[in-house]
Amino acid sequence: MKSILITSACVIAVMTGFLLSGCNKFHEVPPHTPDCQIVKLKGGIFIGDSLVIAYSHNGNPLSITRASVGTGSPNFLFRYDQKGRMTDYYGVYESPNPFFEVWHRYHYDAKNRITVDTSYSFGFIGPGIPLPDPQQGHLFVGNISTYAYDIENRIIKSTDTYGSASVALTSLYTYNNEGNLVKITNQTASGTNTVTFSFDNKINLRRTHPIWQFLDRDYSINNSVQVFSYNNYGLPVEVNFGSHGLGTFASIPISTTTITYNCKHNF
Repeated sequence: MKSILITSACVIAVMTGFLLSGCNKFHEVPPHTPDCQIVKLKGGIFIGDSLVIAYSHNGNPLSITRASVGTGSPNFLFRYDQKGRMTDYYGVYESPNPFFEVWHRYHYDAKNRITVDTSYSFGFIGPGIPLPDPQQGHLFVGNISTYAYDIENRIIKSTDTYGSASVALTSLYTYNNEGNLVKITNQTASGTNTVTFSFDNKINLRRTHPIWQFLDRDYSINNSVQVFSYNNYGLPVEVNFGSHGLGTFASIPISTTTITYNCKHNF
């Protein structure tokens, strides 16, 4: 796979003790997580598959590489602008395959928050941009998502089109006083559905990086997924993602898995 040039001006600030503040261009919700990065998820995907995550020198994810790549299970790459903001997140196959499976392009407001996510399906990998499949002649828009935030910069409303000309789904996110996402209300033309969640008292694994929070629309302080074991920092190791909604990490479907972390300080 050809390497992708990623430019990032955002620097991770390490705070007193074993805490990190994360990338400044992505909003943060205290308390901060231990100085750990998720580097691998094994199991709970396809048989024999795993996800290996590589990071840039300043701590932003660059790629998610699978052990088994194919249709429905691509590798994922990240692109950033000169302000260190994620501009693209897209799924690709192994070289020399020139096609992408899905490509997300992000637009920001004046507060550096993603407000629009346009995703394209099955096109040609261009020079930093998605291009149409030469046989189709146009890019296929699979979904357009919009986001609204609260004063703590957490997503509290999203809309999705899922390929239609108008909004097909509106989701409202409710946080409690402990900072956990306790309820999601989904509204469609056919009615309203509400999903509720309960939590442990440990650090939410998605708090290891703001991008994981955004991609899974979960800014909770604690974990709502089922956790069987934790590491010495209180981060989940053996996890059942399927116990929370659809079960995803970085928008990738996943169920029961084992997480490996890279921590700067070991006990």
